[in-house]
Amino acid sequence: MPDFSKEELNLIFLYDPGNLSGLIYELRAMMNVLMPDEKELRDLTKGTIDKLTLLNREDYKRLCESQSPDLGLHFDLGLPSEMTDITDETED
Repeated sequence: MPDFSKEELNLIFLYDPGNLSGLIYELRAMMNVLMPDEKELRDLTKGTIDKLTLLNREDYKRLCESQSPDLGLHFDLGLPSEMTDITDETED
């Protein structure tokens, strides 16, 4: 199985509908709407598709299962620490 870069994995998980052929289809569809100045994204997407075409269904399944559900996206809501666990409390 080919190694995928972090950027390639981001594309995969953004466009993955849940199956390999659908993923390749979605990435190709996305490439069709890129503007001419988006060469870097086009090249990244083409390279990702090239690697994906080397996978069989089992490789695709292992790729999906090997990725942590935590993508490292954490948002600071600007809440004081005592408010980070928001509950529905009403005063009587």
